[in-house]
Amino acid sequence: MNGTPIRVSQGIEVLRPKSDQAYLVPCNEWDVLRGQIEQLTTDPWLFQNAGSLLLGAAIATIISIWTGAVVPSLATPNATVIAWSVAAVCGLTGAAANYFAHKERSVHRSKASLVVTQMKLIEKRFERGG
Repeated sequence: MNGTPIRVSQGIEVLRPKSDQAYLVPCNEWDVLRGQIEQLTTDPWLFQNAGSLLLGAAIATIISIWTGAVVPSLATPNATVIAWSVAAVCGLTGAAANYFAHKERSVHRSKASLVVTQMKLIEKRFERGG
């Protein structure tokens, strides 16, 4: 009877779980592991650093325009327009990079939360004494 499946009246066949090796994990170690997985995230260093550098370049360019460091000359008559263009491109690109860094961080957190959800499902199968 150990290897025979259970028959249900509606024609559904419930298979018995296969016997296999398992690890016994104490509850306090399980809780520590779950806590570490909940906090698991990888920081998007590339997007975050690139975004910060580009926003810094945009701010520095804007400050140099406001202080009068960018002056049109015979060689570059459109120096102010070029400087504003550089500031706009660096600012928009830096803001986009920071946005992608935020989104990447949230994706990594959601992957960790999927593992924690599975761990909670496993916990529900067992009774835990107070």
